[in-house]
Amino acid sequence: MPTIKDIAAKAGVSHGTVSNVLNKRGNVSAEKIQLVERIAKEMGYKMNVQAQQLRAGMARGVCVIVPEISRQSYNDLYFGLERYLQEYDFSIELICTENLECNEARAVKRAVSLNPMAIVVVSSILKNRGLFTDDTCFFFVDRKVKGMPENAVYASFGYEQAGREIAARCAADGYKNIALVCENRVYSNNKAFINGAVEILDDCNCSCRIISCDGSVRLNKAFDILNSREEFDAVIAMSQEDVDYLKMAHRYDPDKKLPAIYALTGKTVGRDSGIFRYELNYKLLGRMIARRIVESSEESEEETERSGAAQQMLLENDGFYDVGVPSVRRDSSICFLTIQNMTGKAIQKLIPSFTKETGIRVDSISVSYDEHYKMAQACCQRSPYDLIRMDMAWMSELGDKIYRPLDPGDPDVRWLNGRILPSMSGDYSLVNGVQYGFPLDACVQMLFYRKDLFGDELIKREFFEKFKRRLEVPKTFREYNEVASFFTRKENPLSRTRYGTVATYGRTFLAACDFLPRLRELKKDIFDENGRVNLLIPEVKQAIEQYLAMCSYSSKDIYQWWAEATRQFSEGDTAMQIVFSNYASEVIHGLDSKVVGRIACGTVPGGQPLSGGGSLGISRFSHKYEECMTFLKWLYRKDIAETITYLGGYICCQGISRNMDILEMYPWVEDMEKSFELGWRAYSHENNPKFQEFLFEDILGRAIRLIASGIEDAETALTRAQEECERMF
Repeated sequence: MPTIKDIAAKAGVSHGTVSNVLNKRGNVSAEKIQLVERIAKEMGYKMNVQAQQLRAGMARGVCVIVPEISRQSYNDLYFGLERYLQEYDFSIELICTENLECNEARAVKRAVSLNPMAIVVVSSILKNRGLFTDDTCFFFVDRKVKGMPENAVYASFGYEQAGREIAARCAADGYKNIALVCENRVYSNNKAFINGAVEILDDCNCSCRIISCDGSVRLNKAFDILNSREEFDAVIAMSQEDVDYLKMAHRYDPDKKLPAIYALTGKTVGRDSGIFRYELNYKLLGRMIARRIVESSEESEEETERSGAAQQMLLENDGFYDVGVPSVRRDSSICFLTIQNMTGKAIQKLIPSFTKETGIRVDSISVSYDEHYKMAQACCQRSPYDLIRMDMAWMSELGDKIYRPLDPGDPDVRWLNGRILPSMSGDYSLVNGVQYGFPLDACVQMLFYRKDLFGDELIKREFFEKFKRRLEVPKTFREYNEVASFFTRKENPLSRTRYGTVATYGRTFLAACDFLPRLRELKKDIFDENGRVNLLIPEVKQAIEQYLAMCSYSSKDIYQWWAEATRQFSEGDTAMQIVFSNYASEVIHGLDSKVVGRIACGTVPGGQPLSGGGSLGISRFSHKYEECMTFLKWLYRKDIAETITYLGGYICCQGISRNMDILEMYPWVEDMEKSFELGWRAYSHENNPKFQEFLFEDILGRAIRLIASGIEDAETALTRAQEECERMF
């Protein structure tokens, strides 16, 4: 096999230059990077990754030691760790111990010999007798070990709280004779859970038999529970596996009544019929541990030493999966007007379950965006619909004319407001301080970019040589245009993509949305001191110059909708795109997408993204308030909101971003929720009560579209837009 020395000789460069190129470091020109990589490939050179890590002084690796990977909680823990560490090029090694101390001792010694950044262990050892040392960073999950090293981290959940809350729910439901199934009760987390549950059950005069078993006899214990003379009316199970074995045993004797089951499980999407599921989010715990490991690897040695003594990382329990079922059950129907989008399609798929649960039939009418505005306007006079979804940009104009005002003291309204993300703007629900609706398919503009391009060492070097600065995700629109030009082939023949970005101005409201964040970065307001709209200001002209420059780094296709522009990005022709988050799922769901797994997201340059999406309220003409409220409570329930999001829609409920299954499919959801805090949409001025946001966007967008299409120059188009604003406002 060729060596670095052989490559250096053939390339005519130094040994150090080759080493720097192959190890992705050092100040090497783009020309030499291309030369060394080409010759290394021709000679068949393959990097010894482990040797590379060991030469660096500390391997970028993590060892995970668990009793069994088939158990859902441990599988979720590993999944959360692996997915996050992969993003930072960490290797991860898994070792299973079968809950045997001798196996764990061998596993720890092997792990330590690999010189990892950290060892994550679910330990079967009760007392440390020198196996776990301060020389290695240990994360102990769930089970405490007596004598843990001082620099270790204990990571777990509130197990005693879980035991208490499950027992309280079980007792409140009227069950008195309860079996509590758990692993070996000597482990600290099991002890805490049992103590919490038993205390509550004793206070409620319930009998409780604790059944402790390991994996090899779970099925036997399940049969014992179902055939016990004690005739248990409920079972509290400490794992999903215990639930599965109970169901399996019951299938062999289906005439026997299956006790009510309250289970401590991992976090998933969807309900498990007949099971009261209490969730602990092990995927999130794994992710948080991984984040701590990555942060530690980036700290200086001095900072690491200062962190000092043993620490605890206790995550909040997610709790019971269902948060109450609709209280109303009646033979009735409601009519729901919505828009044709991913959220509407997802809701339509789930409506049959609502009807089965409540008896209320929902007639859902989905229309296009253009038709929707006309239908919403007509609903101001009379409405055949009970529930109406409208674009949040129309809320200030139509909200109080279409919707019934909501009483903030109503328990149902309070519950719904408590479910919604606290960062959501009042523009989705309020008109003149009065609540009329709730945010539905809320979205916000985000920057999506190809992380494989932004992380490529050769590309980064080429960018540095051209612009004398590092290639980074742009924070301003000046930087955005610069990066877009670099990734546009007609500007840079070496570009891996044809275009740097996408311009979307085929319709007036698309053009306005595309343009406004650029204007907002330069000037927060469009009104003068008297409340008069003023578009003939230097900042508007400067923003237009920036926008036109951006258009030159985009395809000449004139897109009529955001989904079309997103398709270009998913086909791999574009390096960056700014789009509303509810269209980002198009990148994933497209069967021919070429960028799945290679995209990342960030805040829109300038930090002024537009909010979008819809508001949902009850028509002021509807006589079915109670049925509408029942539907709303169902829609914003945890299981329904998560399933809709999983299907590609979005319901802005708290806790969505804690679901790692959703983040695995749509990694931008977490950043999207943060972007809501920056999002804005409505301009307003106390001296201009006639101002309408949606009409203003139409006027401005018309001007931008004419300018970008080359039909009119900026001066002419802006002057005409200014005259129209003065007439209308």
